[in-house]
Amino acid sequence: MKKRLSALLCMLLAAAMLLASCSSDDGEVVMSYGEASVTENLYIYMLALGKSTVLQNFSGSTADIPALWDQEMGKDSNGEIVTYGKMSYIDQQLDIKTKLFFADYALSHGGELTDDEKKEIQSQLDTIINSEQFGGSEAALNKFLETFTMDYDKLEKYYELEALYAKGMSMAFSEGGEYEVPLEDAMTYYKNNYVTVRHIAIGTEYAGVDEDGNKIYYTEEEKEGRKKIIEEICAGLDSGESFEKYEMLSEDGFSESNPNGYTITKGVLGTAMAGYEKIAYSLKEGEYDVFELEGTGTYIIQRMPLSENDFRNCYQVIMTSLVDAASAQAVLDNEKNFKINQELVDSYNMKMIPVLG
Repeated sequence: MKKRLSALLCMLLAAAMLLASCSSDDGEVVMSYGEASVTENLYIYMLALGKSTVLQNFSGSTADIPALWDQEMGKDSNGEIVTYGKMSYIDQQLDIKTKLFFADYALSHGGELTDDEKKEIQSQLDTIINSEQFGGSEAALNKFLETFTMDYDKLEKYYELEALYAKGMSMAFSEGGEYEVPLEDAMTYYKNNYVTVRHIAIGTEYAGVDEDGNKIYYTEEEKEGRKKIIEEICAGLDSGESFEKYEMLSEDGFSESNPNGYTITKGVLGTAMAGYEKIAYSLKEGEYDVFELEGTGTYIIQRMPLSENDFRNCYQVIMTSLVDAASAQAVLDNEKNFKINQELVDSYNMKMIPVLG
């Protein structure tokens, strides 16, 4: 808990130092949709949270990487260079708009925060106040935040916006909601984006490691023998023999741990196994092909039919993807209804926003 509190206070401190150069109050409204709005200080705070997440996903750390934001990613439709910072800034604006859109959805559909929900927000703030640093004193918290133009009320507004957003999303995407995702859409997504495979893995470079952690490499003669095993398996499959006949030869125990195959979607295997994934998607059901993982060995991969059970296992991940896409599309479809202070939006960029870590 102390670690969470420390991280949060660092977030407040970093965002507040930038806010100190802007204004001593909530600042102007930067964006609004219906009854939901974000003032300048909250806008910066939310950008900082987003920047921290981007850095964490990119490098595993929230330490800023100034050069990252200037990295060129290509050109837009007007021929202008798009940097990583510009692309990220657009993404963060979309995220903030999404929160505003669904916060307003909650408010406009009878989803005002209940007394219990407001008490939960108070509980989160009390957790901060009751930390060692503030010793249970709201006045002490406000005194600390005052230096950085932040205070208890501004934090409360941020938590309220997040709570309304979560409530609006739940209302919009639950059964009978305006944006409910039909089961058939999830099934279609599954069929178009997932494959089930099985494989036979044969090592061709080393047999394992010694007690010091050093790799024990095969001799050239042993390597030739292992390549011959692979050739014999492929020859057998080409002649019509079943994949099952050879599965037990897999040296990673794949068939024991995945008797019905393994279902994957794009990107989950990582960069090193990108070739494996590419082959899996290129195959028709029943077909096989060979993937060579450099420095390790060979995978003989066969594509299998997708199953209803696999769909159930992947359902929550699929729904998350579909809801994310649908919520973003809802924002884009209603773009004209947002009120945006473009001058303020244009005055910020990801490089200047503090990191909250």
